[in-house]
Amino acid sequence: MSNKQKYIDSAQKNIKKKLFSRAIKDYQKVVEVDPRDIRSRQRLAELFVKTNQTGEAFEQYEAVAKYFASNGFYLKAIAIYKQMQRLDPSQINIFSRLAELNEKQGLVGNALAELRHLVGYYEKNNMVADAIKTLEKMRDLDSGSINVQVKLAEVYANNERVADGLAEFKDILKQLEGKQDFDKILRLYRIFLPLFPQNIDLQKGLALTLIQVGDSSKGITLLQQLLRNHTCDAEILPILGTTYQDLEDYKNARLTYLHLLKLDSRDLDARESLVQCYLKEKNYPKALAELEDWKEAFLKINRLERLQEFYESLQSMLPGNQQVLQTLDSIYEMTGDGGKRLDMVSGTVTHGEIGSVRANVAEETLSDSLLGDMGSGDDNLDFDVSDLIGDSVGAEIPVAEEGSELELELLDEVEPEEEDEFIELNLTNSPDAEKSNSFEEMSLDFDLDDDDISAPSRDVDADLEEAEFYLQQGLFEEAEKVCISILEQLPDSMEVKTKLEEIRSRRDVQGLQGETSTELQDLAAELLEEGFPEMDIELTDEAGRDQFESFSDSPPKKTENTSRKVFRTDVDEQIAADDMESHYNLGIAYREMGLFSDAVAEFGKAERDPARFVDCQTLKGLCCVDQGDFEKGEEAFLAALAGDDLAEGQKLSLHYELGLLYENWERPLDALDSFQYVADSELFFRDVADRLEQLRKKLGLDDDSDQQKADAKGESLVPKDRISFL
Repeated sequence: MSNKQKYIDSAQKNIKKKLFSRAIKDYQKVVEVDPRDIRSRQRLAELFVKTNQTGEAFEQYEAVAKYFASNGFYLKAIAIYKQMQRLDPSQINIFSRLAELNEKQGLVGNALAELRHLVGYYEKNNMVADAIKTLEKMRDLDSGSINVQVKLAEVYANNERVADGLAEFKDILKQLEGKQDFDKILRLYRIFLPLFPQNIDLQKGLALTLIQVGDSSKGITLLQQLLRNHTCDAEILPILGTTYQDLEDYKNARLTYLHLLKLDSRDLDARESLVQCYLKEKNYPKALAELEDWKEAFLKINRLERLQEFYESLQSMLPGNQQVLQTLDSIYEMTGDGGKRLDMVSGTVTHGEIGSVRANVAEETLSDSLLGDMGSGDDNLDFDVSDLIGDSVGAEIPVAEEGSELELELLDEVEPEEEDEFIELNLTNSPDAEKSNSFEEMSLDFDLDDDDISAPSRDVDADLEEAEFYLQQGLFEEAEKVCISILEQLPDSMEVKTKLEEIRSRRDVQGLQGETSTELQDLAAELLEEGFPEMDIELTDEAGRDQFESFSDSPPKKTENTSRKVFRTDVDEQIAADDMESHYNLGIAYREMGLFSDAVAEFGKAERDPARFVDCQTLKGLCCVDQGDFEKGEEAFLAALAGDDLAEGQKLSLHYELGLLYENWERPLDALDSFQYVADSELFFRDVADRLEQLRKKLGLDDDSDQQKADAKGESLVPKDRISFL
């Protein structure tokens, strides 16, 4: 026998005698003889733990763990490091090693859990750089984890990396918007609005989200306050206008679009929405006027179908209106819808008393306007020709005799050069118009001074609409400024004075002044206060609860007594992507190391694989029994028995384990029933016969002959002091 084996035998004898100090010396000699004997090192470490020599135990465990890790036995290395972690949770480097090993084994969820503990430790000890580095690693390890990104963005923002925090936050928003998860988006705003108090985009985003979740009144309130400091924001106004339309508040929607068009008259989206508002308000002449002025612009951006819808609506509301009919005729010509065109022309002849020639001229003129070169400078030519033709269209044209005066007049009339010259004399913009035409002289004969010519009269109606817009949004100062500006030019306007009094009266009632950005933040916080529950945090690892406390519920720097919490960082979300077999094997390794809680957690993950459900429940039950938690052990065994397609051997094993559990739980009758089930199927299963005999004696049941009779009849046994009715 070698010296190594002698030392091992001696150590085992000393362990049986509980002479641990001597056993330690024996195993130390074994390690000296064979440093590669990993099992002996592990036994030595366990003996050091029994004798409270933690430092020495760590040294041996470290050697064992490194050996397993370097040789690819990651699960065994993880089990060793977990044992070390239990001995001394303050050894922070163990979390890093466990995270690395779990990642190598493909257990991403476990790796994230270890890194999460690290973040909690770093935050607790103000190690900001290390916390950020660890969070970045977590984000890279699980790119789909919004929880990690939330935490990282928050840490960035609180530690002078505002741009990075905002970028992370926007990326999270993009993901959640893609999923249309507006409840989570609102919770995000609750966290991040205080971190970015000057960011107007976040305020607009919050307002839009409130509207999208159906809380339009809160969204409008926030948008109105934003307009106080950003009256010309071209992003706020369309949101506000659309919201008013959704609420069927067409007056405010119309005022909003008018204000938007004042900022950019070429905004055809706003122009289209304005037409919709006019139609909803049944102000059909206004709708038609807008369309007639801008129909060519709509055509240029290929909105012919939308134009057709508008004009068909107007046709039903304004039957016989020639502008509507003529434009519709051209639209149908472009779309090739001959049926509708024919129906409409028939209706036109019926309703209107228009000669065929005149109708054709009008049709041709409109068709040229819509189908020709839009924006050309010859548009006025058609209308001048129409004016020249006048009512003579359709009348009999006189036939001139050769050499007569009439012939000369007609010849002069059809000469191209003469025709052009004649038309030029009728253009109102011609500098010689007054000298060439007495009618033009009369139309321009007004006593206007130079100031009036250079500064055209103010459009009071448009300005009053702008003031009304500001008034409806609660922007009283802006509304007042518009009215005062009008009164500077028109001091006697009673309409403007009345509007100014209304503005000042409503402002005095509400007592509102200009909002600062801080007050805007308060408003946003108030809007989020009701109806959105706090985010609860569930920690599945009791051992890491203290380390994670600062992670899960870190208070903001500028607030006190807050109950705000970040999203629950649930690493179990990653479990579905992890290897179930690895979890199962890791659970076995933990159980062998005596890490029963960790083993139960791993079996709980592995049981998601249906093929391993029964085995995992059985092992969970055994771990619970080892811990003395008989109630949970019973639940696990019964859950296994309820599984589908149980083999007979599995049923017998589970009933036997239940018998042992009840026996240790001081429930002898239940234990007797469980063991009897096993014995009825297989009398020689393990030591079930001996256990039955011991239980019968303990319960004071009948003697062997009576017992045999009872067994033959299939009757259950009862204690002598119990009354049986059988």
